[in-house]
Amino acid sequence: MTKEQDLELVKKYQKELRLISNILALLAWDLETYMPKSAANARAEQTAFLEKFYHEKINSKELFESLEKLRKENLFGEDKIIIEKFYKDVVRAKKIPKELVEELARITPLSFSAWQEAREKNDFKIFQPYLEKIVELKRKQASYIGLPGHIYNNLLDDFEEGMTVEILTLKFRKLKEDLVKLLNEIKNSKKYRNQKLNFKGWVFPREKQMDLARDVVERMGLKNEFSRIDFAEHPFEVKVGRGDVRITTNIREDPMFSFLSSVHEAGHGLYESNFPEEYSFNVLGNAPSFGLHESQSRFWENMIAKGVPFWKYYFHKFKKEFGVNDFEKWYEDINFVNPSKIRIESDEVHYALHIILRFEIELGLLEGTISVKDLPKIWNQKMKELFGIIPENDKEGVLQDVHWSQGYFGYFPTYILGSIYAAQIYESLKREFPQIDREIEKGDFSRISEWLKEKIHKHGKKLLAEEIIKNACGEGLNPDCYIDYLRDKYLKIYN
Repeated sequence: MTKEQDLELVKKYQKELRLISNILALLAWDLETYMPKSAANARAEQTAFLEKFYHEKINSKELFESLEKLRKENLFGEDKIIIEKFYKDVVRAKKIPKELVEELARITPLSFSAWQEAREKNDFKIFQPYLEKIVELKRKQASYIGLPGHIYNNLLDDFEEGMTVEILTLKFRKLKEDLVKLLNEIKNSKKYRNQKLNFKGWVFPREKQMDLARDVVERMGLKNEFSRIDFAEHPFEVKVGRGDVRITTNIREDPMFSFLSSVHEAGHGLYESNFPEEYSFNVLGNAPSFGLHESQSRFWENMIAKGVPFWKYYFHKFKKEFGVNDFEKWYEDINFVNPSKIRIESDEVHYALHIILRFEIELGLLEGTISVKDLPKIWNQKMKELFGIIPENDKEGVLQDVHWSQGYFGYFPTYILGSIYAAQIYESLKREFPQIDREIEKGDFSRISEWLKEKIHKHGKKLLAEEIIKNACGEGLNPDCYIDYLRDKYLKIYN
């Protein structure tokens, strides 16, 4: 085959693999939204079949031979980047037996259904055997990949290329110290000691909550013609294909949950929608890391939608719909600092501690120093140590997150990395556009969306996350920027 023929063959395989991924994404979205409970076994077979098909295709002999030949060619620009990145994906896939891929794909829909039932009945034991199997399979997967260092590195690299346990442990240790110091300052303030939620117990009609959620998502730039919003137990975002982004939310006791979770997931959706069209069917049409992906949602949710300028626009809408009448008290409620048992309901200052708890547990599960059967007890112990509170039941404790039911070991640390990146992005945006708050106060987020598209989204996976952040912010990952952001915001709130 000529070089041009090899390039065409590689292009064909990338498109076919992307199409399979899109179909799997649609099945996963349906699983968490509208699929009948009795369909779990059928969905497990469908998923296993497609994952096996994907694995066989990416392990094709002719694909590997073409990639190896092209790596020796004198390629330039995006062709060279695509070949190198695709080759890495293929080499990684070749290390994992198709039987393991199929087994993992078959267990996860069943595991998700068991997790849902366990939450409904508030009984971890229903979920326990499925999680034990997933942990066993993820250990096997990690052993086949064989990256140096901690076994967890093999799973973490799937979500955050190049990141390691060794790096995270050092960064998280310092972050933990800084957060505890900040929390102590806040808790020692008179305002904290006397604080109470001003609007707790108010009734916020479900329909009006959703009307406002749809309004803010549309205003951010996630338009109806290429997206939709539905309900799921655990809010998420998924891209089914070009021009098809799905986000979900949930109505909870906290009246701001559906609004802010919609903003969060819309941040993900905007990122997915803004990858260049020419990347739709190749390896560049993805984020380079889940941490960078999370930075987009954390940025919109925390830096924008929990800020004063944002509420100078949106407060009058909430006043009209719900009768809230005190701006200062409303703003304080939105940024209320208090230890929460639930991660996705946590305030910004405690949030990273929730992730550190899960990171430590995941390390123990992969190392074998923590048994799945002991998870509820260990979870509660760590909650007591980090937050001074103990969950009343499994649902608000170890069963609160969907990730482990889907085998997503290595995902949680990216939430902290995303929060750090988000603070750096926010600082850079304000430095470049000192008057941006005035636009936000008018409900105009167009400059923000365009800036993010230019600085972050348009690169897809062409650059590494660190490179994109360095280009946009002038430096790579900097946890101090995140701490500075939190200190500046919350020490003002708490005087």
